[in-house]
Amino acid sequence: SPSAPSPSAKSTNPLDPLGVGDALKGLVDALGRPLKDAQKPATPTPAPTPSATAKAKDPAADAIREAAQKAGAGVKELSQDVKDTAKTPKDETGKTADGKKADDATGPDASPSPSPSTSASTDPDGKQPFPCPTLDAKALADAKLEPGVPLLPDEPWYLDSSMLTLYGLDYAGIVEVKTAGGKIKKVLKFTADSLDIKDLYQTVGTGSTVAHLKSRPGSTSTIRDAKVTMYTESLKGNLFGLIPIEFTPNSPPPLNVPFAFFTNVKVVQAGQFGGNLTVPGLKTYIGPAEK
Repeated sequence: SPSAPSPSAKSTNPLDPLGVGDALKGLVDALGRPLKDAQKPATPTPAPTPSATAKAKDPAADAIREAAQKAGAGVKELSQDVKDTAKTPKDETGKTADGKKADDATGPDASPSPSPSTSASTDPDGKQPFPCPTLDAKALADAKLEPGVPLLPDEPWYLDSSMLTLYGLDYAGIVEVKTAGGKIKKVLKFTADSLDIKDLYQTVGTGSTVAHLKSRPGSTSTIRDAKVTMYTESLKGNLFGLIPIEFTPNSPPPLNVPFAFFTNVKVVQAGQFGGNLTVPGLKTYIGPAEK
C-alpha cells in the first residue's frame, strides 16, 4: 500500500516532473542579496532591550518589503513614461504646452490620440497592464537548442500558487528544448537563487491519471541551496500583486529584474533543474484533474 504523506519533502532529482527537489528557485531581491544572506547579521548584536523586543523585526521580511517597494516604484515610473509619451502634455486646465486646448491641438507637432483599434489592450477593470510583453520575432526565430539539457518529459507540469516570490532572478532569453518524444519546444529560460511558493499545488499528466502534489493550505514551500534553472512555457499572474501579465515565448518579458513576485500565479513548466524543495504538509495523490 502507498506510504502515508510526509509532513515535508526534499529532493534533488533534476528530472522530477513535479519539480519536487528541483522546483522553482528564484530571483535575487532588488537589494542584490539572496534571502538567506538577509537573515544573517553582519556582526554580533547586543542583547535587545525591552523596548527593542517589543518591536522585533524580521530582516528577511524587511528585505522583501524594501525590494518590492523599489521594484514597484520602478514599474510606476516606467508606466508613467509610457503614458506621457502617448499623449500631448496638458496642464491642469486641460491645455497643451502651447496654450491650446487639447482637443484643438493641430499641426505637424500635434500628437494624435490613438483610436480604439490601435490602443493597447486593457484588463477587465479597464486598467492598462504594464509592462506590456510583445512578440520579439527575431529572438523567437534565433532561439537555439539549449546545450547540456537532458531530454525533457513530453508533458509539461503545472504550478498554481497564491503567491510566488523569486530572488536572484535572471531572464536569459528564448531557447529551445527537446522532449523524450522528439518534440522541440521554444521556452523562456530563467535562473534564480531561491523561491517562496505559497499554497503550492502542482500537477502533471492528463485525463484520470493526473499526479497531484499539494502543500498544507496557507503554508509557504521553499527552494534553497542552489541556483535553479527554469524552462518555462507560460508564466501568468499579477506581477507585484498589481499588474496582470502573461509571459510566453510569443510575449517575453520586456524587462529583466532581479526580484519579482506574482499573486494568483499559474506556471506551465517544460523542465526545471537545481535546488532543494521543501513542502510543508506534503500531500500527493493520483486522480482526475480538479476543476
